[in-house]
Amino acid sequence: MKCYIPIHSGFCFGVDLAVKAAYKNLDTSTYMYGDIVHNPSVIADLRSKGLGLVDSLDDIPNGKDINVLIRAHGVSESIITEVKNRGYGIIDKTCPRVKKVHEIVADASCRGLDIIIIGTPNHPEVLGIAGWAKTQTVVLRDLSDAQKIIPNTSFSEKGICIIAQTTHNKERFEQVYKYCSSVLPHIEHYDTICDATAIRQEEIRRLSLTVNCVIVIGGKTSSNVTRLYEIASEYNNNTHHIESANEFDVSALKGVDSVLLASGASTPESSIAEVVKCIENYCLKNKLSFELLKP
Repeated sequence: MKCYIPIHSGFCFGVDLAVKAAYKNLDTSTYMYGDIVHNPSVIADLRSKGLGLVDSLDDIPNGKDINVLIRAHGVSESIITEVKNRGYGIIDKTCPRVKKVHEIVADASCRGLDIIIIGTPNHPEVLGIAGWAKTQTVVLRDLSDAQKIIPNTSFSEKGICIIAQTTHNKERFEQVYKYCSSVLPHIEHYDTICDATAIRQEEIRRLSLTVNCVIVIGGKTSSNVTRLYEIASEYNNNTHHIESANEFDVSALKGVDSVLLASGASTPESSIAEVVKCIENYCLKNKLSFELLKP
């Protein structure tokens, strides 16, 4: 059995910053505003160690020296303002890539441009991005959405700014932008998909063709993990999405001699290692050789 782990695995830069900040503030009056990353095992561990989690600022109990930890996905401008108005400290761990999108949207909106966000509706990152606009925002998931929504929407005469959720599928972004540019005038567009996301998507697209089985490890609510699963499924019909080793069904390995373990940007190395151990144990039980490789 050959087990391949892509070079780009585990936490990305932005997630690593947020998680380190969370662990650094375990002994303080700090509350996560929403899940700082979309990984259940990380959030469960932080909460078990005493870090608070709230979905509304109204859920924060009265106390002194309270800090609010802003998640890697970022939040709207109004939430930042409200945190300040309440006198709370802010530990802003919005991913730098996401923060750049906020700046683009705020600037374009101030110039009167409407905003088109290509991403997953109601995802925390998308909601946060939309919250930095003062003009109309439209969220498009894919080309089908664009073809249905764009013809029935009135846009500002000053123009439109098109950006992408940083973890969105790059091919979908390009398809939607191409369509919008063919039917809408006065467009500014920014390819704001994170480099780390684009690299992981390209890796899994290429490597899924070379193995018998693909296991995508990461949170079920994680956008970047979901995109990896969708891409792998297009190229390999033996593709599975699990959050942790506890979900791993070794029957997926029956008749398999090569497996790819891909992970999202919010998946800790420990989760990957646990799945590797499961595969290694399966090989030992079935008297198969086991080789761990990084293509």
